[in-house]
Amino acid sequence: MTIRGIEHIGITVPDHEEAVAFFAEAFGAEVLFSLTDKTKAPLKGADLAAKNGLNAQTAIVAVSMLRLANGANIEIFEIDRPGMPGGGNIADIGISHFSINVDDIEAAAKRFAEAGGTLLEGPYGLTGQEEGPGNLGRFGLTPWGLLIEFERFSSPMTYDPGTAAERWLPGSDKDK
Repeated sequence: MTIRGIEHIGITVPDHEEAVAFFAEAFGAEVLFSLTDKTKAPLKGADLAAKNGLNAQTAIVAVSMLRLANGANIEIFEIDRPGMPGGGNIADIGISHFSINVDDIEAAAKRFAEAGGTLLEGPYGLTGQEEGPGNLGRFGLTPWGLLIEFERFSSPMTYDPGTAAERWLPGSDKDK
C-alpha cells in the first residue's frame, strides 16, 4: 500500500455558487465537475448516510470539485439543512483551517480581500522551526467564515533532530 497524499478537502458552505465564485476570484480555482447542482435532483442523505455519515434527513443540493493550482483539490458542498457553522477558530475541534502556499503574500492577501474575504492581522514573520528570512504568514476568513492561512517560505525550515522526512510544499506553476 502506498499513501500518496491529500487529494481533496471537502468544505460545506451555506451558498455553493457564492463559494465557487469566491474560490475562483480569490485563488483562480477552476470547476472540474459538479456531481449535482440546484437544477438537478439533490443527493439524498438517506442514500448516502451509510457511505459518508450524512444525516438521513438532509440532502446535498450542490457539490463541485475545484482545482486549486498545484495542490489538493477542493470539494464544495451545499446541504439543504447544514449543521452549525464553524467558528473560524483554530481552537475548534475538527479541521480548523487550511493553508495556501504563495510566493507573494501581499498580492494573495489583496486578491483574497477583493474577492470578499476578511483579512486578519499580518503578514507576520513565522516562528519556531518555520522561522527564516522572508518566511511569512497571514490568516483570513472567507465570506462564510472559513479560516484560511497564507504562507510564504523564502528560507528553509528546520526539523526535529533525527527527522528524515521534509515538509511537502507545492511546486511552482511550471511543475504542473
